[in-house]
Amino acid sequence: MDPSELSTLERLLPLAEKYGLAVVLTFVLSVVLISLVRMIIKGDLVPRSQLNKAEEDRDRLQAILDKEREELWGPVLDVFKSIKKAENNDRRNE
Repeated sequence: MDPSELSTLERLLPLAEKYGLAVVLTFVLSVVLISLVRMIIKGDLVPRSQLNKAEEDRDRLQAILDKEREELWGPVLDVFKSIKKAENNDRRNE
């Protein structure tokens, strides 16, 4: 065992002797449970099913945005290409 674990046990054993092992274990388990609930509320601990669903939703929405971006910028890019071609033709003619 690690020396820090031993020192923790040395501090907990007198409490277990004084109040009873069940009370001390209940206290320790309640602290663990409270910390898990806080992690879930903060979002540090997320169930795998919810994480997978969120990733699928993100990918689907990103695909929709990419499609809309292509539809929006397609004509603009065509205009820029035609302007660039016209400039190149004008420079060659000069």
